[in-house]
Parts: sequence; structure tokens; C-alpha cells
Amino acid sequence: MSTSRRDFLKYFAMSAAVAAASGAGLGSLAHAADSRPEKWVKGVCRYCGTGCGVLVGVRDGKAVAIQGDPNNHNAGLLCLKGSLLIPVLNSKERVTQPLVRRRKGGKLEPVSWDEALDLMASRFRSSIDAHGPNSVAWYGSGQCLTEESYVANKIFKGGFGTNNVDGNPRLCMASAVGGYMTSFGKDEPMGTYADIDQATCFFIIGSNTSEAHPVLFRRIARRKQVEPGVKIIVADPRRTNTSRIADMHVAFRPGTDLAFMHSMAWVIINEELDNPRFWQRYVSFMDAEGKPSDFEGYKAFLENYRPEKVAEICRVPVEQIYSAARAFAESGATMSLWCMGINQRVQGVFANNLIHNLHLLTGQICRPGATSFSLTGQPNACGGVRDGG
Repeated sequence: MSTSRRDFLKYFAMSAAVAAASGAGLGSLAHAADSRPEKWVKGVCRYCGTGCGVLVGVRDGKAVAIQGDPNNHNAGLLCLKGSLLIPVLNSKERVTQPLVRRRKGGKLEPVSWDEALDLMASRFRSSIDAHGPNSVAWYGSGQCLTEESYVANKIFKGGFGTNNVDGNPRLCMASAVGGYMTSFGKDEPMGTYADIDQATCFFIIGSNTSEAHPVLFRRIARRKQVEPGVKIIVADPRRTNTSRIADMHVAFRPGTDLAFMHSMAWVIINEELDNPRFWQRYVSFMDAEGKPSDFEGYKAFLENYRPEKVAEICRVPVEQIYSAARAFAESGATMSLWCMGINQRVQGVFANNLIHNLHLLTGQICRPGATSFSLTGQPNACGGVRDGG
């Protein structure tokens, strides 16, 4: 039976919701008696950037089963994607040898590795000879091992002499990196997954965590179950499975998230919910052109984002702006989580900056449970493409 992408996402969301509600995780898939593992080998799930630990069941040198590692942060839980690693790995539809289209419009035909590599080398050679080294490029992936990205960098930069090296994590991580660098001078989150278990308020924006990071969603839902007083704010134009567990769903008009967060900052300052002892000691201010400014200058800038005005821009009830700002600032520990809804947009760096601003204004940072935490989309976006060159 074939499954469409829409069906897959639907089942994926359902599995996350069931796991969150029941506390039960998906274990190893059923397997035939003659395929029962002889041993279990530690590994890491290769899908999203959550980094869940897995135990791979091996028999006769072949992977035959999968289950979550109980000693990793996922505590034995795997989402639907992780649970299907073995069927995907052993699918008859996997491409296991090179394919070449010998003529335009022709079919892909299997060839040997030697023939495929010779063809690639000749095409690269002819392009470089005719048009120079910048006529070729390498576009990598956050699914690549760090070692693979390193070798590709050596070949293209050191061998071919071109700087045309990039990868798809640029799309999902460049905004987050730019935001962290310009706010903190370092390009990674300072928090950890353990902060989820300490947070008393979650500000989730631009992330359908339930479908994109279901293991972490389950952890957030469990935190809410253990301590019902924990507040969850989901700011997202869509109503998603994630928003269903929220105390407040702010369905702002697409593209108005910056105005919404500026307005939250206005409420925090004008209701004296900020933390002057923190920002006076640790925070500096800059204007829109990157020139040094001060708190009064920032406060004056925010006058353009009074909640009554922004509520019309965002098309949300003005009470939501006030309530979200108060919950964020008055919490014992607020953790912000965001993903591609923030990072894959034209003003993604600024959107990241504004999330960090809320934490810096309120001192909701560098304490257990209080942190601004970007969720990524691929397992080796940082180590492979970014840190690898």
C-alpha cells in the first residue's frame, strides 16, 4: 500500500499526540522470528536535529530492527520517522548503484561505480578547462557526515580551487546563526534539553513542534502534565497539533511576527515587567543602523508598536499581546522554541534577534529553564556544512 506525503504527516502527528498523551513510546517494529537481532548497536537517528539515540538490531551483519536508546535524552522514545528507519533502509525501492541518463529524455540506466566516477571526473574536467574552476560547485546536506563534508571542501577548495561550496543547512540555520551571532557573539544556543524540565513558560513561535520534533513535543507535554501551572504560548498563523496543547494560541497574520514581538517588548517595559538589574549590567543597545544607543532610545522606538496598533496589524485580540508579554516576563523560567517558521523567512535574522531581546529584557536567560533555543531541521547541519566549511 502506498502512502502519500499528506497521509504520512497525518500519521506522524497522530503518533506524536498518542505518545504525548499516554507516555508510551514507539519501540522496535515487529520482525520475523528468523530476523531477530543477534546484537544491539548504539547509534543516532539520522532524521531531524533532535539527535535521538537509537539501538540498531543486527543479524548476519544486516540491520533488522530499531528501538529507542533508554539511556539517551529521548529515554527510549522514537517518533514514527525513527521507528521506520529499518523499513526505509531495507526498502526495495532504494537506489543502491549509480544510474546514468545516456541521452536527453532517456531512461536512467544502472552503471558500475567505475563508469559513473569516470563520467563525473570527465565532466568536471571539461567544465573547469573550458570555463574555469568557478564553473563547478558542491552543494551538500545536513544529512552528510562531518567527514564527508570535510573531504568535499578539500576537493573543491584545495583541489579545484573554487569557493563554490555550500549546503542546504544554510536555509534552515543561517538566520539562527545570524541572530545568535549579532545578539550574543556566539552562533549556538546556550540552553539544553534539560531546560524543558525546568521551564514554567514555553514561548513556541514558528514551529509545529508536534510534527517537526515530536520527541521534544512529548517532553514539553509531559512537563505540562506534571505541573499544570506551566504556561504554553504558541504563536503561529496556523492551528496545528502543537497549538492544541497551548494555553494561548496567537494566530497572527503571516509576516507580522516582528511587530507582535516588538509589541510584547512594549508591554514588558511599560508595565515594568523588565529586569533592569540584568539588562543594565549585561545588555547593550543599538539602533536600526547598528549604531550605539541606550534603553531610552529603544523605548522610544517601541512607541511605534503599541498593542492597540499592532493588534490591528497582526489581526489578533489586543488582550493576547498583553497576556503573552505578561506570561513571558512573570514566569519563573521562560523557554522560547522556534524553527523554520522563523528561520526560513526574509527577515529571519531580525526575528531571531527579537526573540533574544525578550529574554534579555526580562533576564529570562542563563538560568535553568530560561533560555532562547532554536530548533534545527537536520542532524548534522552545524557539524557538517557549517563547521566543516
